[in-house]
Amino acid sequence: MCSRREATYTSYARVAVARTTGGWTVTNNSVSPVANIDFPAATGGTNTITHFGVGTVATLAGKLLYSGTVTPNISVSSGVTPRLTTASTVTED
Repeated sequence: MCSRREATYTSYARVAVARTTGGWTVTNNSVSPVANIDFPAATGGTNTITHFGVGTVATLAGKLLYSGTVTPNISVSSGVTPRLTTASTVTED
């Protein structure tokens, strides 16, 4: 079992994306966003985003449905708006 943690940069928040073809393009076990997915800009701290998760709700009370790696990884520091682009791929573990 792997231990992964959520992003910890200052101002991080989860972002809602439709779990349908309106939100994702699926090819085998990899998906790419249909449109850019922007997370809140970092106001402090640093992170390297290497993994993603898709759940049923935007809180820890929900159920994690999918998780996997993000390619390319996203380097986050103050002033950076983390973004999954349509060229990003996320591969289910």
